[in-house]
Amino acid sequence: MENKTIDALSEKISPIELKNKEFKKVMLGYSPEEVVSFLDKTAKAWTLVQKREKELLQKIESLNAEISHWRQKETETARIRQEAIKESELIKEAGIKDAEKLFRQVEERAQDIRVRTEEWLTEVINQVQETERQKAHFMTAFKSALDSHYDLIKNDQELSEPLSQRLDNFLKTVTQSPSSH
Repeated sequence: MENKTIDALSEKISPIELKNKEFKKVMLGYSPEEVVSFLDKTAKAWTLVQKREKELLQKIESLNAEISHWRQKETETARIRQEAIKESELIKEAGIKDAEKLFRQVEERAQDIRVRTEEWLTEVINQVQETERQKAHFMTAFKSALDSHYDLIKNDQELSEPLSQRLDNFLKTVTQSPSSH
């Protein structure tokens, strides 16, 4: 509002008007030379004031344009920021969904591995138990065979006669019963 008031004042009175202003001549008035000299100085000063006023108004316009430009930038930055926030939320949601999906897949795979491992362990335990049963059966059979062979050897040693004695016995039985031959 002040700018318009200043602008209006400077436009109403121009330096040329100040310089060329003529006053009525009166007898007991001011000295015309002093008035003209003062008006010349005032016109020069007013020219500088008007020039400075135009410079300041141009500066104000430039600053207002720059403020407007920066406000647009600020608005654009706020819009971009909001878009970035929305985009980051979308990315975050997609990341959470992907992580949940990946976690479910890992859990399913772990469950599958667990089931297969349990099946494998059951099979291994069964094989170990079967091997233990076979070992026990073999050991029993082997021990029985060894005991049986040991008894045979022991009995054979107890019953065994020396070869010469057996030959004598054989010859005796042959000579005693010639008809049996």
